[in-house]
Amino acid sequence: MEANYEAWVNGFAPLAVGADVPAAVREFTRTLFNMRPDISLFVSRTVFNSDFRGVLGLVKVPCCIIQSAKDVSVPVSVAGYLKAHLGGRSTVEILHTEGHLPHLSAPALLVQVLRRALSR
Repeated sequence: MEANYEAWVNGFAPLAVGADVPAAVREFTRTLFNMRPDISLFVSRTVFNSDFRGVLGLVKVPCCIIQSAKDVSVPVSVAGYLKAHLGGRSTVEILHTEGHLPHLSAPALLVQVLRRALSR
């Protein structure tokens, strides 16, 4: 990423979006190219070096954990871990899609889950 930002974006965007949705891959690629590479690197390092497992039990509000079935960044087991360690009532919804960005790869599926969760 640091050595060749353009190559990283062109390789990462299709993996992150996941599903065969060329328009969504193009849009995500465009947004990544609109970021300054140094800012993108800083944000990525912050995300990957953050660990909030120790405070999950402090979250007492109901949570709906939404997870793509095939996510290159976050395995399905993370949803189970969150459910087991959050301090309040939580549910897990597995979207039968791929990618880390279901709002891009499967927006209709995501909307159904959000509506269900918000109606509870």
